[in-house]
Amino acid sequence: MDDTAKCVHEGDGSRITRLLRMAQEIRREPHQTQEALRRKLCIGRSQYYKDKAALADVGFRFEFHKAKGFHILEDRLTPITGLTFSDRLLLMFALEHLAAEGDGTLAALAMETGRKLAGGLESPFREQIQSSFDSCVTQGTFGVKPEVLAALQQAVHEGRRVRILYTRALDWTKSWREIDPRRLYIRRRAMYMYARTVDETPPAWKIFRLNRIEQVRPTGILCTWDPMDDGGFEEKQRNAFSGVFGDRLYDVTLRFTGGAMRYVLEKTWHSSQKIRRSSNELMFSVRVSDPQEVLYWAKQWGHEAEVVGVELAEESAEEPKS
Repeated sequence: MDDTAKCVHEGDGSRITRLLRMAQEIRREPHQTQEALRRKLCIGRSQYYKDKAALADVGFRFEFHKAKGFHILEDRLTPITGLTFSDRLLLMFALEHLAAEGDGTLAALAMETGRKLAGGLESPFREQIQSSFDSCVTQGTFGVKPEVLAALQQAVHEGRRVRILYTRALDWTKSWREIDPRRLYIRRRAMYMYARTVDETPPAWKIFRLNRIEQVRPTGILCTWDPMDDGGFEEKQRNAFSGVFGDRLYDVTLRFTGGAMRYVLEKTWHSSQKIRRSSNELMFSVRVSDPQEVLYWAKQWGHEAEVVGVELAEESAEEPKS
């Protein structure tokens, strides 16, 4: 059955948004399959080729090779010309907000784009605005050293191995790790890196929090993993309550009472959540990778939040984390 049958009807505005997202996904993650891209966009094969033709008409042409992924042949959507100083500042403020409040890889990409906009300014405004952006957003909002973020962004783009001086959350000890960075993303106002470790046997896909990285050193080595293999990133991130995700899942159940009930009902906190409500209590359950993140979240309501149970979900495999 065509995947589009699973999606709601869309108007011209949402189709334009999807076309722009398709172009951005191909730029951001060229080493993905066509099937993975279609799943992200919720479209079927026929719509995919229609969208591809529509993008070619406006100057964004690409091809796909099974072994190498996507290759951009023409991209007339990229150049940013004719922007005034005020235009760039307004866009940077908007991107700053997206990076601070958004989730996922697009929010991380907003940070990179914000610095690129500043790069189009004349000196000395360029250096001053970039410094301000790094101070307010990179370091101020996320606690990440600008030079660390820049080095990791370059490593991801070029597919190069690096060594990082990292502080482990379990015992707060520092050690040098050798990794192949794969993706940068933002969850709940924190920046993370999804990387493949090469300093342990067997190598494993792990998550590193960027504010715990003190230094990044290049190795001069190209990453050795299959560029089409990302360890199931898109599927795994659905299991995250905040930043940590993986294949090992836990069922977490909480009881909320008093005023906390109203706040919990205000939004969807996780795609797996189930809620049972009575007159004086609310039972909240989720299936997530890291139960501790749920417990930290619940602490904000004090005595109005109670842990009912935390159990390892059946038929789940272990995913290591850092």
